[in-house]
Amino acid sequence: MANWLVLTVLTLVVLIVFRMKKPPDEKLDPPSNFVMFFNPIQGEGDLFIGGVFVIYFSSRVFLALFQTLRSIF
Repeated sequence: MANWLVLTVLTLVVLIVFRMKKPPDEKLDPPSNFVMFFNPIQGEGDLFIGGVFVIYFSSRVFLALFQTLRSIF
């Protein structure tokens, strides 16, 4: 369970650091939806992909926690 918790926190830290290093976008026209969701440089893909990782890792933490609690009681 600890490794999933560490992966969740590490993913959040990487997302924050990556977003801080990303230069502000100077273009006025928004990119296409595909670029917006999946490209981490031109769109918001880093948030989408990172969010999927955070949801997966945190679900593994909760699964391990509930299995531990179920084995105790």
